[in-house]
This record gives sequence, C-alpha cells and structure tokens, in this order.
Amino acid sequence: MKKFFKWTVAGMAMMLAFIDVPAQTRHTFCNPLDVVVGNEPAIRGGEPVVIIFEDNYFLFVSHRRGYWYSKDFRDWTYVDAPGYPAGVVSVVEMDGKLIGCSMNNRNVYRAIDPYKGEWEKIGELSSDRYGDANMFVDDDGRLYMYFGWSQIMPFQVVELDKTTFKEKGEPKPLFWSDIKNHGFEVRKPEDVIYSIFNGRRDYGPEELPWIEGPYMIKHNGKYYLQYAAIGLEFISYSHGVYVSDSPMGPFTYSEHNPLTFKTSGFQVGAGHGSTFKDKKGNFWTICMIPAQYGEGGRGSELAIYPTAVDKQGVMYSNTALGDYPQFYPDERKAGGVDNYVDWKLLSVNKKAIVSSTFENYAPGQALDEDFKTCWAAATGDAGEFFTVDLGDKATINAIQLNWDHIGAQRAGGRGGFGGMMGGARPQQAQAERLYQCYEVFVSNDNSNWTKVISKPQNKMELKHDYNELEKPVQARYVKVVNVATYDDAKFSIKDLRVFGTTPKMKTQKVTKFMAVRNPEDRREANVIWEPVAGADGYIVRYGIEKNKLYNSYIVYGKNDLYMHSMNTKPEYYFDVEAFTSGLPVYRENPRETIGLGAELQIAQRGGGGNAGYAQGAGTRYIMLKENVNEYWFDDITAGTWTLSHSYGPVLWSGQLTEAQVISNETNPKPTVTSKLTLLGEGARTTGTLEMQVIPGKEKARIKIIVVK
Repeated sequence: MKKFFKWTVAGMAMMLAFIDVPAQTRHTFCNPLDVVVGNEPAIRGGEPVVIIFEDNYFLFVSHRRGYWYSKDFRDWTYVDAPGYPAGVVSVVEMDGKLIGCSMNNRNVYRAIDPYKGEWEKIGELSSDRYGDANMFVDDDGRLYMYFGWSQIMPFQVVELDKTTFKEKGEPKPLFWSDIKNHGFEVRKPEDVIYSIFNGRRDYGPEELPWIEGPYMIKHNGKYYLQYAAIGLEFISYSHGVYVSDSPMGPFTYSEHNPLTFKTSGFQVGAGHGSTFKDKKGNFWTICMIPAQYGEGGRGSELAIYPTAVDKQGVMYSNTALGDYPQFYPDERKAGGVDNYVDWKLLSVNKKAIVSSTFENYAPGQALDEDFKTCWAAATGDAGEFFTVDLGDKATINAIQLNWDHIGAQRAGGRGGFGGMMGGARPQQAQAERLYQCYEVFVSNDNSNWTKVISKPQNKMELKHDYNELEKPVQARYVKVVNVATYDDAKFSIKDLRVFGTTPKMKTQKVTKFMAVRNPEDRREANVIWEPVAGADGYIVRYGIEKNKLYNSYIVYGKNDLYMHSMNTKPEYYFDVEAFTSGLPVYRENPRETIGLGAELQIAQRGGGGNAGYAQGAGTRYIMLKENVNEYWFDDITAGTWTLSHSYGPVLWSGQLTEAQVISNETNPKPTVTSKLTLLGEGARTTGTLEMQVIPGKEKARIKIIVVK
C-alpha cells in the first residue's frame, strides 16, 4: 500500500508545507525537517539514510517498516513494507538490487519490488552485535560491514561474503573516541538539552562520547568513514570523518573535523546520518537532530546540509546558516557548499504583539532563535494571535511556523518520535485527524490585513511548517491567527521565522576581533569582536587553513563566543562576519513588557493583622509597568478589602458596603477615592498612586491610577 509523504523537511520533502503551492514553484526548503506519513502523527526522524536507486531518491529512517522515494526530492511517495528489516537500518545497492539489514540483527533482506514494499530474507550475518550496522559495496563488488555504537568500544570493519553474508576473517578495530584531542567529541554539561538519566545522576565536567553511526562514502579513490558523536541529548551532537586509501584502513583522522556541527541558532545538532550524492553530483549530509515538543516531550527530527570534497580531498559541510532556506538539489550550484538563498531572517528579536500570554511563556521567546523556549497564549481558542512587527516594510518570501504544544493532554504522547507522538483524541479516532489549524495575514499598518497562508483544516502534524510563498509580498506586520489547536493544547509557537529581503540588507566583515585559545586546553577558545551597529547577528568561521574556514557558529544578541570544538594539534584561523536585514533593531524594555518589579496585591479578609503578609479570599495581583498609567482589579464585592504590596506595607484598607459596590447608573462615579503614595525617582517626586472604587450592576472594579 502506498501513501504520499507530505514531509516537512521544514521544507525538504516540503510537500506538507506547500499544500497550496504547485511543486514546480517550490524552490527552497528549510531545516528542521519533520517526517510525516499522510494523516498519521509525525514520526521519529532517526538515523536517516538516503541513496539513489534506479534514478529515484530513497529515504530510510529508523524503527519504521516503510520508507519513501522521490524523483525530484520534492514530492515523495511512502511505501509500507512489512518485510523490510526496520530498526536502525543499513540499505545499499548490490548487483542491481537493494539489500538491507538492521542493528544487532542477523537477518539480511533483499527488495523484490521496493516500490510495492516487497522484501525477502536472503541470509544471516555471522553476528547479532553489529552496533549501528553499515554495509558498503565497493567498486569492485566486494561487501564490507562497518559497525560501532559505544562509549568504550571501537569502530570496526569486516569483509562479508556476498552470497552467505558470513564474515571473511576477523573484524578489524579502526578507531576510538579521542576527547583529549578532539574538542567536538567532548560531552559538556552546558550542552545538555535533556538528561537521559532521569535524575539518577548529573553529567560530569567531561564524559566519554557515544561514537556511533558509521557510514562509508567513496570519492575519487578515497574512503571517507563518517561517524557521529556525542549523543542526541546534546546540542553538540555532530559528525566527524576519517579517511583511508583502503576500505579496511588504516584510517587517518581529518583535522578539518567536525564535518557537521551546529550548536547555535534555532536548529541545533547534526549527528548520526549519511552523506550522499544527488543527481547533479553534489554531496549532502542528512542528520538526526534533537527535538522538543510540548512539556517534557523529546525526540529527533532531520536536517540536511550541503557537503563537498575540495581539491585536496577534504570533506566539509556548510552549517553556518543551516536553519535558513536552501535550494533543492536540482537548483543547487555544482561544486562547493554555497546553497543558501539570499534571504535574511527578518523576524529575529523583533517586537511581538499578542492576544494573551500564559504564565512565563513570554512573547519574545517566539522570536529568539532558541528551540527550547516558546510563547503560549492563555488558551487554545480560535482567535488567539501572535503578531511580529518587523519595524519597517520588507519583501517576505517565506514563513516558517515552528509550533509547540503547551498544556496539551498529550504532552509526551505515544508512538515513534522518541515517545512523543500520540494518537488522536477518541472523538477523532474514526476520522482524519486535524492538527494545528491556522491562518497567516500580513499588513503595512497593523489594521488592514491580507491573508497569505490558510490552513483551517490542516491534516498533517507539522512542527516546522515552512511555507515558501508563491509570490513575495511587501509588509511590515505578520500575524498568525489560531483556528484550532489539538490535544487541548494552548496556542503555542516556538519561533515564528520570516525570511525575505530589504533594500538595506547587507553583510560585512568585522575587522576588529580577537580569538584566544585556552593555553591549558587547546580544544577551547574565546572570540570577542567589536559590535556592528544594526547587526542582526554574526557568523564566526574558523579552520586550520586560511582559505579553508570550514567550520562556523551563528551568534545572535551578543559579540562574544566560547567554543570547545577544536582539535588540539593544529593552529586555527578565524573570521567574523556581521549580517543585517536592514530593519530597525528592536530592544525589549523589560520594564514595559514584564514590569518594574513592584507588585500590588488586593485581598478580601475579616480585618486585623498585617494584611501585607497574608492572603485572603479573592486575592489577585497586578505588576506596575513603565508608561502604564491605569490598572484594574475586577470582581470587587462588599466586605473588608486590603490593598498592599505583595509581602509589603498596606496602601489602603477598608470596609466596602453594598451601596459602594452596586450601582445601576450607566457611568457611575467613584464611591471611594484614596491617595495611596507618592511616586518618585531618586530624590525627585514624579507623581502619585491613587485608587478609585467604581461600582457596577453586580460587582465593583477598583481602578489604580498613576497621576503625574
């Protein structure tokens, strides 16, 4: 049985994100990438393998009895395959057929018809201890098995008989981890996203990494053995590579490592995947990356980076803007790793305007380029909205909506996505599920709106819904309006990311910077640079040759960087580049958005005692904010009320009668007024804080006024 794969490769198999956009007009994709099969909950994007077979791209992920194929890397067909090995798989072409096996499993399978999902068992391996098994067929037809999945065991290789799949000789150790010399292999506690120890113990200052995920690539007679370190729970999950002239080694470590490494920006992580050539001959590296969804949910998704081999045989990738829009393989330039579209991220750290906010899920957290934070509305009701003010008009080319799932009944859920993906609610069990439903509008004045995206009946669980607009639009404001959430979640956004151009956007070299290696630990360095006015962010590039700065970080909101990803032996060269969209830089004033730290409390009680230190019935609070001159306490009934600082002195206390709280007048006058305190700054008086009781038909309201 076949299903269409609407895969939000946050753009990659971006069919999901482009329901309303014809395939031929989709030029770009954007990491992170969801993996979705039709109307099912999104599935785990783990240990991905991509190969070309019979002029089709095939994508395999772990723990799924099925896979996808595509002619163009845009539109994908999903194939159910009950006889396929599943697990953490290895699939290769041998003698014109696809063969596969999985980690720690003896069985070897061959595809009878991969397009119909028909596979058959054809043999058994010598061992069921091939951790992260990777079969490799050399140009001469010989078959090898690479394996390794441990903190203490080595990567190994053994040749297999092509007919019996038994070992020809003994497995040969190739290499272990080397944290003394390879900085990116080190597990640092500050890089932990979520603990796998569940409180049993803390992470130490340094720990041995998991060395896992072997994958062999041959190019120009060289054998590139890719490996992953250090563990999915770290933002520094990454890839390295060893090189040899023989499939059996010896292998030499590439001092240009890491191959893929991304610890900053919205999308982080770049481990356990595969490197493949597209139809134009360009290399790509597809990776498993860490993910969080909802309160406590965690798992893995996918990311894809352009990769290349230079003239000296060095394999390298480009992750500097790894979570910005890229061109699809058929539109990528031949050679090199320059594949990112010249669109800036217009929305980072801009001003947010929202319908409501739940607890500490502040609006700015949906514009901070941090996938671990989010904004959440007070409810999941239709009409809740999130608006970003870009500060000026811009040309908008694409919008990526990265959702969260705060307050959901299914915070962690069930299913394949690291335990995160659950089923539908009972009332949806017999019908197609609906997931996050929404609409997106743009405006130049925050009053007159034009709809650019409409998904009121969204049937795909896209956590990273990337939408390349068919026609770019000019706008200053972008508003996302909730139609419906699911699992009774609140309307929640990890990050709203708007991509486009402005006449003033630019990049420029930072000429004044300093990079200092730690003399006691050469794996580490600190880089500091002179800030550039109006910069949205910076790219810090580094490498062991002046013309090969193959590694990088992206930095927002500061002008310094600590890094521990270097190799001990070589010297390094650095470069810092500032980039800006040309839009005004918004700096949040926390005195206005969060409050000045002065909290007022009103409580109803029987009188007596120190009211400032007690809580009575109907207690509620307000936070004083800069430039806000009017506040309200609602639902005031007859009785004794005390207005005070929270845990502070009493400002007013008194008995309110029925006549003071009840009135049938349309515009009733205050029945009680009181001057609460003088206000000031330093030795200067700036005004007074006053109170009024405004009666109503059933209850009163207390108005707090700042009089200047």
